[in-house]
Amino acid sequence: MYPYLIKFGSFELRIYSLMYLLAIIIALYFCKKKSISLGYKKDLIENAIIITFIGAIVGARFYYVLFNYGYYREHFFEIFALWQGGLAIHGGIIGGFIAAIFYCKYKKISLFAFGDMILPFLLLGQALGRFGNFTNGEAHGVPTFIPPSIIFSLKNRFYDFWNVVLTTFDVENSYRGFHKLYQMIKDKGQLKVFFEGKAYILKEYVPWGVKFPEKYMSPAYRQFDSMPLHPTFFYEMILNFICAGILIYLWKDNKNIGKGTIVGLYLIFYAIIRGFVTFFRADDLMIGYFRAPHIASFIMLIIGFLIIFVRGKNLQ
Repeated sequence: MYPYLIKFGSFELRIYSLMYLLAIIIALYFCKKKSISLGYKKDLIENAIIITFIGAIVGARFYYVLFNYGYYREHFFEIFALWQGGLAIHGGIIGGFIAAIFYCKYKKISLFAFGDMILPFLLLGQALGRFGNFTNGEAHGVPTFIPPSIIFSLKNRFYDFWNVVLTTFDVENSYRGFHKLYQMIKDKGQLKVFFEGKAYILKEYVPWGVKFPEKYMSPAYRQFDSMPLHPTFFYEMILNFICAGILIYLWKDNKNIGKGTIVGLYLIFYAIIRGFVTFFRADDLMIGYFRAPHIASFIMLIIGFLIIFVRGKNLQ
């Protein structure tokens, strides 16, 4: 898959960037129509969306840099190199939320009305963005022959397990080593490895792994060569599209705008989606023993339920 749509010399029009541009255009178009039907000035909502998007980008980058501070402390100017990747969705949600609070307070707009108006299209944009991750070969999953009991564990045990696998089969931690390991599994059908006193079988557990070519040296290829990986971007993309469809269905009824129900459901839906997909991701950020996305998703889940309960009670 090409990471870009058009290339002129060193300039690349990245599909990833186009996905987010498309998401913004869709959000602006539908939210403008909705805002007019609700009696808002269209430029008020347009500006709110743009400011929220900027806040989301800043928040997503800050969150990522914070969790990788050791690296960016030594490479300070790379903090601003967004084209190299490194945007964390939970940081984007926090950053966008803070920007929306300040703008809505300044313009005297109901924060819940604004949230109910745009969040269905945020989730739609996140779905489109995951396709961009696929074209970039990033936000990828672990190899498809990792046992489910290693994947579905509270603590991210993958890298400890992976190091034992490499040691057991005398495979170096490099592209050549990964290719050799994959060939061994293909040739023998399955391999056995002992980890923490228990035997685990390495085999193809799912038939839908995605491989990335050497040509573009994507993050997925640099980490795992051409081994088949869990397509976590597709897992999340499909779930995001489904839940965005539910939110858009609710959004169509003007009576649901301003209640906070859509805001609450967005937080609940995405908390569940990201919490599930995180088990398969190979690039988890960690907070001590726990995976950072799981902690953030748990907080989002609680806030989402509280919003629906409290707002529902107040509007009775």
